[in-house]
Amino acid sequence: MRDLVDELDLELAHALQLNPRASWTVLARALDIDPATVARRWERLESAGLAWTFCVPGPVTRTGMLRLMYVELECRPGSLDAAVDHLIAQPHVIYLHHMTGARTLLAAVAVADLPAASAYVRRELEAVPGVRAHHAELLVTTYGEASRWRLGTLEPAQQQTLRTDGTAPDEPVRPLDGTDEQLIRELTVDARLPYTELASRTGVSEPTARRRLGRLMADGRVRMRCEVAQSLSGWPVTVALWCRVPPPSLDSVARSVARLPEIRLSIGLTGPDNLLLIAWLRDTANLPELEAALATRFPELVPVRRAVCLRTFKHMGRLLDERGLAVGSAPVDIWQASTADQRE
Repeated sequence: MRDLVDELDLELAHALQLNPRASWTVLARALDIDPATVARRWERLESAGLAWTFCVPGPVTRTGMLRLMYVELECRPGSLDAAVDHLIAQPHVIYLHHMTGARTLLAAVAVADLPAASAYVRRELEAVPGVRAHHAELLVTTYGEASRWRLGTLEPAQQQTLRTDGTAPDEPVRPLDGTDEQLIRELTVDARLPYTELASRTGVSEPTARRRLGRLMADGRVRMRCEVAQSLSGWPVTVALWCRVPPPSLDSVARSVARLPEIRLSIGLTGPDNLLLIAWLRDTANLPELEAALATRFPELVPVRRAVCLRTFKHMGRLLDERGLAVGSAPVDIWQASTADQRE
C-alpha cells in the first residue's frame, strides 16, 4: 500500500495531523513547495481514501457534552454481517471493529449524556440483529488518545511552523446551541471545509461561522484530526488489551503507558477491567513483546483479555474497506434521535 504514496505525501499527511485546518499557503511554506501542488496532492490522497480529516466532539473531561461507551457484542453464527450493517449506519457509532474471540464486535458509541446512554443501551443495542449479548462500559478518563499519534516524517523546524496553541481558556463553557451542533456535524465529515461553505450550510454569515468555530476549538469542544489509512503507517495491526490497575496507581500508570509509541489509546473505563489500551503493532507476533514490556515496566498493570482487530468497518464516520481505505461515510451525529426513537 505504501507504494501508492511518496515521501512528500507522507509529509503532507503529517503536516495536517499537526494542523488539520492549515491553509494551502501555510502547508506549502512548511513543505517548501507551492500551494497548488499541496492542494493537488491532498485531493489525490483524499480521493483515494488514503487520508482524510474530521472533527471529534469533546473532550468529556472539560465540557461534559459527550459521553463515550465502549461496547462489545457477541454475535450468533451467521449474523455478523447483519449486525455490522446495522451498526455502521447508526450516527452514534463512531468506531466499529471486528475482533478475535467470542466478543466479535467492538464499537465506540458517542451520546450526548448519561440518559442518552441509557436509552441507547435499552433500545438500540437490544435491536441489533443477531446479537446474543452485549457488554457496555462508560469511558471515565482519557489518558492518551489517537490525535497525538504522528507519522513522524517532518523535521522539528517544519513541525514548529504548523503548531497551534491548543490551550483552552480558563472560563465557563457556554451551552451549545443548534448552530454549534450543525457546525460540528458538518466538520465530522470534513474538517477542512472552508468558512464560506460552513456559513452556507449552517445559515450564518462567514464571520459568525469563523467566530463560532474559533470559540468551539478554544473551549475544547471540538478537536480537528487528520487520519491516514493504517496500512500507510507502518503499524498495520490493531490490538486491544483490557487491563486491571489498582485505583491508586491508575492515573500514573495509564498516562505513562500512553507515551509508549505503540499505544494509540489509553482510557479508563467503568467496570473491573478499568483500563483499555488500543495499540498499533507491526505484526501480530509483536503482541507478546508488548505484553512483556508492559509487565516489566508496569507491574501493577494486569492484562485480563486481549483481542486482535481483523478489520475496521467504521472510523469516526468513515466507512473502510478490507484494505483500510475510506470508501464512504456514515456521518457521526451524537444529537440525532436514535432509530428506535424515530420508530415510535
